[in-house]
Amino acid sequence: MQTRVMGFAAAVAMAVSGCTTIPEGSPDAATAGSSVDPVHRQATVSVDFSRSKGEFLHPERFNNVSRPTSFPQARDADVAFFNDQGLHGSIYRVWVDTHLIHDPQTGEYDYAIVDDYLADLSRLSDHLLVALDTRVQVRDRGETPAQIKPVIKTILRDLKRRYPAVRYIEAFNEPDHNMVKAVKPEDLYDYFVPYYEAVNEVNRELQPDVPLEVGGPALTTLKEDWLNAFLDDYAADTNPGKRLDFISYHAYGLFTSGGPAEEGPRAYHFYKGDPSEVSGQRAQIEAALRSRGLDTTIPSFLTEIGIYPGPSFDNANDPRPDYLRNAVGVPSLIYWFLDQPHTIPFNWVLRHKTEERKDQLITRARDGQPMAVKAGEDEKEVPTGIFTPYGNAMVMFSKLKDERVVADSDALKAGKGIYAIATKDNTGAAVLVWNYQLTDSQSFRVTLDMNQLPAALRGKPLIRKQYRIDDRISNYWANPATANLQQVSETTIVPGDRHQMTFDLTPNALQLVTIELEGRKP
Repeated sequence: MQTRVMGFAAAVAMAVSGCTTIPEGSPDAATAGSSVDPVHRQATVSVDFSRSKGEFLHPERFNNVSRPTSFPQARDADVAFFNDQGLHGSIYRVWVDTHLIHDPQTGEYDYAIVDDYLADLSRLSDHLLVALDTRVQVRDRGETPAQIKPVIKTILRDLKRRYPAVRYIEAFNEPDHNMVKAVKPEDLYDYFVPYYEAVNEVNRELQPDVPLEVGGPALTTLKEDWLNAFLDDYAADTNPGKRLDFISYHAYGLFTSGGPAEEGPRAYHFYKGDPSEVSGQRAQIEAALRSRGLDTTIPSFLTEIGIYPGPSFDNANDPRPDYLRNAVGVPSLIYWFLDQPHTIPFNWVLRHKTEERKDQLITRARDGQPMAVKAGEDEKEVPTGIFTPYGNAMVMFSKLKDERVVADSDALKAGKGIYAIATKDNTGAAVLVWNYQLTDSQSFRVTLDMNQLPAALRGKPLIRKQYRIDDRISNYWANPATANLQQVSETTIVPGDRHQMTFDLTPNALQLVTIELEGRKP
């Protein structure tokens, strides 16, 4: 990781109390409680612990929260729960809308809307990335770059003084959608200049221990016309103080024709059909930087990723199956981004204002039954301390170790099938395996072959634990009492230089295997 990036009644009580052990059965407790399709294919995941892939970028540490008015009553409990469950962040993305703070009639600034919000979230993450949204000033009020600059600077200076965790400033949010009626691609950079100028001036004035960094333009997709125009203007900018500390965009899919301001339908291509399609995006960005003589190590911040952009779905009338699909869909996108250099994928989102399929915490349910709720409505009914399957997947990621090693699957084709991430450190090893099917129904019997185990683990008693998420386990919609991540087996093993095991993965199921020296915590 580059130095500039340094850097979710009794039943509910049971659900939030931690992992629950299901006694081992035969032949392997890894299948305990799962609804195994009798027709399943064979798959092998081969792990070689002697082949390092370097430091593992823990993706669960890069996350999003919704705007300040989204479920504020639950926020204190959410922050405490995430921290307790191992989901304290490296960078969390937060929201500040300039028009809600600055009154152009009086010239006054009122931070009441973000004060408690940013104080809470400063306890949740080492650093905060502020999506500083000026769309109302630009799109609705028609303000110029010169007019928005003093507002940007004042807000950034005040926020940095109040909340030192604020580090990254993201200019705009989906300007190719939210500002398209007011700003053309070739004009967008003009509105970025006030951001970098303000960041430079605030850093000089405050001399903070951790200076502000700035990037953008937070496009809806990796949209070549908008990004190329932005980079053309950045390259042509002769200001020696110009800066672009990260390039940000969102990764749900691609618009293949039309535009938000045009009438008629647009063609939208989802990445969810084949998440591997994103595997060449960093190379595309580096080629664009190189061709303009720009620094090719400027990081890519994927500040939103997912399989359900906007109000999209696979099950229109019953979102519950989509919760599980999202729990494997987001990790599948993350998998392909992790293999690209200088790339940071951000999870989306702790609680969404309106769209439940994206939630990492159960927001729209009561006593196991779905309920309609939006941010600001009936928030007293919103439960706390209960993960969705997606939230549980993030907890699985948090249990992985800090060094990634090679893991090859023979059952991954066109982005569908068996995925695996393997890790190690001086306390043990951990392998996460999942079966991404989306709406397909293929089950697999997976042989996990862990070869060349670290020398410190060979010939010694080890505790092997397994955790599972599927349509019945670690899934609120199957059983609220076992909503949070469930441990499905624990046994003692004494391996040589390798360890082999077999388990079944139903469609969209995830399995985490950890092996630890006795007496060591995972």
